[in-house]
Amino acid sequence: MTDRDRWAEDQMADLIEAGTDPLDAEKVVAAALAAIPMGEDPATYVQTPMAAARDAEITEEDIADARADWYASDEVPQRYKRLLDARERMT
Repeated sequence: MTDRDRWAEDQMADLIEAGTDPLDAEKVVAAALAAIPMGEDPATYVQTPMAAARDAEITEEDIADARADWYASDEVPQRYKRLLDARERMT
């Protein structure tokens, strides 16, 4: 196991311990590793502001994923789902 692998495992364990869904933790860590150039230490790497801004952009796919998660969630009351529908019809 490489240092990078150990870092990823530690990060996922910390995220799960903090209450993050394991699949989401895996996605977050994979995205972080994708942004960290090979050979850099993930524990100390800091992204440039330009790269961070690029990675922070919200795409139409991100919006569609969030919308699907919102509708699929049993924790979101139906009244809030109807509000989203109403807002969508207004625009």
